Amino acid sequence: MTGRRIVLVQGAWGSSASWTPVADLLRSMGHQVFVPSLTGLGERIHLFSGAINLDTHIADVAGLIEAEGLDDFDLVGHSYGGMVITGVADRFSSRIRTLIYLDAFLPSDGQSALDLLGPDIALANLAAAGELGGVAVPPPARHATHVPEHLRHYMTGRSPHPFATMIQKLRLTGAHETIAKRLYVSANIDQAALFSGIYKRLSADPGWMSMKVPSGHMLQLEMPDEVARIIHEFIG
Repeated sequence: MTGRRIVLVQGAWGSSASWTPVADLLRSMGHQVFVPSLTGLGERIHLFSGAINLDTHIADVAGLIEAEGLDDFDLVGHSYGGMVITGVADRFSSRIRTLIYLDAFLPSDGQSALDLLGPDIALANLAAAGELGGVAVPPPARHATHVPEHLRHYMTGRSPHPFATMIQKLRLTGAHETIAKRLYVSANIDQAALFSGIYKRLSADPGWMSMKVPSGHMLQLEMPDEVARIIHEFIG
């Protein structure tokens, strides 16, 4: 198999560096891998602003696609990154070969991340954002118990997440649904109802491939070898 061009998009609170172990493995398999940074997060925290919304992060990835002249590429998103890649896929559907969602949001037209999270979690995020002046949600108090010790540094220094990205409703034309090859990967340890619900729905949809893996939510760090293998085999 000739190498593919792959774009990996991070989740909330983290850094694009959370993809480093998987990106290194994919490159060793002969693929060309791009990992755009999302404005206001991780290594771009110095650009944080209350004005950063979902459109900002979609534009981050769109800018990389245009700058690199990417065509016939594969797009992968983790967690909140599912909101971003759905928006990107709707704009660049003719240039995207496959879509892969790793324990990720899968919005429909007019939905926000808070809409998908449900009222209880949405209220908790609203309250948390209030502690930071309403412009960001602090990282959740979750421990990287399933991430190997040598990779746990990728879980430190997580950034407050711009709140406007969570409340902005995504507008879609439906073009993203024309991408025929789509995969949803669901983690089955401490599984969140949101992601298990998406998996259950898509597992009955003939337009999707779906699978469960023995991992917690940070699967790209908990099992990077397996995630790289899944991506490699699916895009082959």
